[in-house]
Amino acid sequence: MSLNGLFGIFDYLIYLVQSTNRHGVHSPFVYSFADKVLYGKQHCLYEPAAELCRKRMIQSKKRILFDGKNESLGSIIFRNVPSAKYNRMLFRWVQYQQLGNHIVEFGSTLGVLPLYLQRGDSAVNRYHIFEKSDSLQEITKYNLNEYECNETIRVLPYTRATDATRLLQEQDVVDIDLLIINQAMDADEFWHLIEWAIPRLRSNGSIVFNRLNETPESQLRWKQLQNLDEITVSIDLFGMGMAFARKEQIKESFLLRY
Repeated sequence: MSLNGLFGIFDYLIYLVQSTNRHGVHSPFVYSFADKVLYGKQHCLYEPAAELCRKRMIQSKKRILFDGKNESLGSIIFRNVPSAKYNRMLFRWVQYQQLGNHIVEFGSTLGVLPLYLQRGDSAVNRYHIFEKSDSLQEITKYNLNEYECNETIRVLPYTRATDATRLLQEQDVVDIDLLIINQAMDADEFWHLIEWAIPRLRSNGSIVFNRLNETPESQLRWKQLQNLDEITVSIDLFGMGMAFARKEQIKESFLLRY
């Protein structure tokens, strides 16, 4: 989840020097996020099963045709699935804010993140995963069933972001708690998704941008997202960014040590 080589190490050292903890934060909303969520101690009951799922895939010798290349499942997991500390943090955020509306994931975490974020059965399908790879779709469905996820998860194929957002509109997905962007996208796809999501974000809803420091392009995309007028709060955690469209708050960006 970071840039490779010496550039990545240098980038991370800059982050450590420039970032702050909750005591350097003057926004009540972000201070509460840091205190209760980022540095919170709430135990995730689902973590053992979710981490068992993740570690078994890392150790797997299975090879998959992905993005036109034959790759090991372990390398795909390393690149596509957030580490335990970020999954744990998102679990605490969902629990702290009692986020019960829609979560939309672009680029599957192969079931690991939804296993962390389980919110129980509902009459409405609230968690939607869009994944282009047939193989990753099947692995995701297998893991959700094998590790007995208690929430109904929709795992859906898509080709273009416009197809996915059209399907979500047909399903009356209006209020979004989390939009998780977990894969590289071209500019048109990315900005279509952002423009569609921002009006649908609830006050505590956020765009979760995973792998924001993986490449110079992803760093630039994150900076551009932070600069949007509609994004009033952005929190950079180095491996993951969270952007909020809170109309009640002045525009601020935070670099928090995690």
